[in-house]
Amino acid sequence: MDETVRNSSSETDSEQLQFRGQNAAECRNFIAALLKLGFARGKQRDDQWMADSAATYMTDDALVWWNTLDEETQGSWKLLSQAMLSEYRPMFYGGSGEEAEKFIRAILDKAIGEGKGKDNEWIVTYAESCFAGEALRWYTYLDSDTQGNWKKLQQALLIQYPRGGLTSGATK
Repeated sequence: MDETVRNSSSETDSEQLQFRGQNAAECRNFIAALLKLGFARGKQRDDQWMADSAATYMTDDALVWWNTLDEETQGSWKLLSQAMLSEYRPMFYGGSGEEAEKFIRAILDKAIGEGKGKDNEWIVTYAESCFAGEALRWYTYLDSDTQGNWKKLQQALLIQYPRGGLTSGATK
């Protein structure tokens, strides 16, 4: 009976598992869900099974992106999950102070994960590639000293996008 319940639950989870390629949060959630599925099926260490399973749950932009990958990356969960985390970076649109704080944390986490936690040039270059929409417009108006210094950029973000407040109008 317990095995039947477990299999039924696992099948329900897998039916709901889907990756569209929308953003970094969706990517991280998909990876975590797929790891849980692999564990439930005893396949979490089977690199090819995990990669093949991931491909079957990709749709929309994620599937288009997956088709651009080389065969080795498509067939290896280790390579595929690394490629996914690299492709689906934390985008910052400038919606709120809370979004700014999460963005700063995501950039720092990525830098530390890449062994670049103290590499200012790497961090600001990576952060620059994550600005979109209104935040990108704001960023382009910053002076080059702020754009090139992670500490100053963090301060500028938190001033422009205060917690619980309206954005600053001093950038135009």
